[in-house]
Amino acid sequence: MEFVLGWDERGRPNWAFRPDFYLPDHDQFLELTTLRQDLVTPKNRKLRRLAELYPDVKVRILYRRDHANMVLKARLASSTPELAPTVTTASRARPRRSA
Repeated sequence: MEFVLGWDERGRPNWAFRPDFYLPDHDQFLELTTLRQDLVTPKNRKLRRLAELYPDVKVRILYRRDHANMVLKARLASSTPELAPTVTTASRARPRRSA
């Protein structure tokens, strides 16, 4: 999905934002900015504009540090079976086994 953030003098879109992911269970979009930190300021600017124009749209930006924290937590959880995330299948949910 793309959100138009600006238009030219003829009313044509000239500035837009397309989030990386949509989480339908949470009705929330995610934007990752883990590779190119030089894009953080422009992305933050776009998110502020998006909030002005589309106040009901929920977007969360994940920075490099957020990604690193999630990876660390996943590693810790996988090394502690009782904290491991579950894998859901069509038939039933079962705990994830560590290797």
